[in-house]
Amino acid sequence: MPLKVLCCLLLVSFFLIDCNNADKTSASAGGDSAEAEKDSVVSEEFAYANCYENFFKGLPKWKDSAAVSLQLQSGQRVTVAQFFTDEFMGPSSRYGEKDLDGDGTTELVIYNNTGGAHCCDDYTVFQKNNDKEYGFKAHLAGSICIDAVTNHFTFSFNEMLGYFFGCYACGFDDSTSAFRTMREIELKYNGGKLEPVPYDAAAEKQNITNLEALQKHGFEKMEDMMDNGWRKEFAMNAAVWHYNHGKEWAATEKLFRQYYTFPDIEKIWTEFHTLLSEASKDNTF
Repeated sequence: MPLKVLCCLLLVSFFLIDCNNADKTSASAGGDSAEAEKDSVVSEEFAYANCYENFFKGLPKWKDSAAVSLQLQSGQRVTVAQFFTDEFMGPSSRYGEKDLDGDGTTELVIYNNTGGAHCCDDYTVFQKNNDKEYGFKAHLAGSICIDAVTNHFTFSFNEMLGYFFGCYACGFDDSTSAFRTMREIELKYNGGKLEPVPYDAAAEKQNITNLEALQKHGFEKMEDMMDNGWRKEFAMNAAVWHYNHGKEWAATEKLFRQYYTFPDIEKIWTEFHTLLSEASKDNTF
């Protein structure tokens, strides 16, 4: 058997979980190292509790996931159990049934985390067709949380634009203190699709204030195609504005050019437009 295939099989066997999402614990020994590992796990659980654990806690599940089928975006039909296998669902994966928009129709929400550096949260929403089948409705991939009370998704542009002409960890340093980091939008499931929840007047005002602060900061030269996070914050704030104003590209480009009045505007705008357009292929909102 080829080594690549063997490694894949080992990976699947290690990470594959059953669709019942049963909590599993294992005994471990090792003194301080075991305690450190335990503390790390607890910290991670607290960090992500409000992102997905609270939402999935107590949601209905099936006794036999192989008896329920999914109609995928491609039109293909697979069982839920097969979907978990095909998508390499990891230990943090979850699923549950809930009426997300209060229309009386149950949705199935499946969560997975891809793992690795700058790992991505992956949510797929299916709508109930009948007792044995759910049809694809929406998909999100990135840095995402879902609220257990409102059923709203908080989508961060960190994964999408995190390397926008800068390092992932780089951040804009505003000496005027007018700038406030804005990298997220709120989404709701409504009538079979995900749509942005418009931000309030205070957030919109801050969005424009950020763009003004970035413009007043002045041009930053790049070294090896990177700056200190200045262009990235332009992209983040433009993305937030774009999705809160109907995703109208003409209006977004006008705004972008109004505040990014620097020599490399064509290059920066083209990259921004390309990244958001490409991301729409994985994110249905």
